[in-house]
Amino acid sequence: MSTDQRKSAALHVGVTFAIGFVLLAIAVNTTGTVNTAFLIAGPVAVGLCTVAAMARTVLAWRANDGWQVWQGASIFLLATTVVWVFGAVPALVA
Repeated sequence: MSTDQRKSAALHVGVTFAIGFVLLAIAVNTTGTVNTAFLIAGPVAVGLCTVAAMARTVLAWRANDGWQVWQGASIFLLATTVVWVFGAVPALVA
């Protein structure tokens, strides 16, 4: 297993969280339709980054180079996306 794969997966997860938290911080500090847009944008951005991590898993699997790390990152991001979506839905409904 390559150290580069571990670093890349960790960086991907970190950047994903940074993007999500920036969008969440903007949503908390706004009102009206802008708030709603950013509440929706946070889980969507994290979900898209999850799909990108899954694509990296397949590419690493084909190259037989550290795909397990990317699979772990994908599953972690998928769980985070699900939690984030179910956390945002009540705020949108209320």
